[in-house]
Amino acid sequence: IPSRGVSGDYYQLVERAGGHEYVLALADVSGKGISASLVTGYLEAVSSVPIEDGLPPHEIFNRVSPKLLKRTPSNRFATMFLGVLEPSNGSFRFANAGHAPACLVRASGDVEWLGSTGVPLGLLDTAESELGEAVLTTGDTLLIYSDGYTEAENPAGEEFGQDRLAEVCLQHHQLDPPDLADAVDLALETYTAGQPFIDDRTIVVVRRID
Repeated sequence: IPSRGVSGDYYQLVERAGGHEYVLALADVSGKGISASLVTGYLEAVSSVPIEDGLPPHEIFNRVSPKLLKRTPSNRFATMFLGVLEPSNGSFRFANAGHAPACLVRASGDVEWLGSTGVPLGLLDTAESELGEAVLTTGDTLLIYSDGYTEAENPAGEEFGQDRLAEVCLQHHQLDPPDLADAVDLALETYTAGQPFIDDRTIVVVRRID
C-alpha cells in the first residue's frame, strides 16, 4: 500500500529448482514516490539473475549491492529480506540487509525474530551479508513486512512497533494467512486512529501446513 501514490516497496515469490525451492523477497527502497520506484525497478531487475541462477540469499545480496551502489544516486539504498524455502523439509535460509526483522510465529505460540545479517544494499562497497537459517515446522507462520507497519504512529506520536505486531500475530496466528494479514491491517488502522501513514506498507504471510 503506497503512502504517496507510487510505492518504493516491492515483493516477489519465485519458484526455482523445479519447485524444490521458493524464493521470498521483500525490499524497501529509501525515499518516496517515483524516484524510489525507479530504483525499486532496477533492484528487481538486477536481483532476478542471481535468484534464477540458484544462488543462496547472502550471495545474491553480495552480488546485487555493489551494482546498486554503482548505478544509483548516493542517497539511494534499499533494505531487503530474502529467504529460500524448501517446502519438503521446511528449511529456510535467509539474508536480511538491514530490513525489519521477519516475525516467525511458531505453532506453539513462541515468537522468533529473523534479524539483520548485513547492511542495506547499495550503502557500502565493502560490506558482505551473512547467511541466517531457520526451520519452519507444521503450523509455523512467517511474516515479512516493511517498516511502514512498525513505524506507523498513533496521534500521540508513538510507533506501533514490533511488540504490538507480535501481539497481533500471536492473537490471530491460527487464522488463514490472508485473514491474518487483514487482522494486522485492522490493528494498525485502529492504533493510528486516522493518522496519515508516512511510509509504504507491504506484508507477506507464509505458513507451513504439513
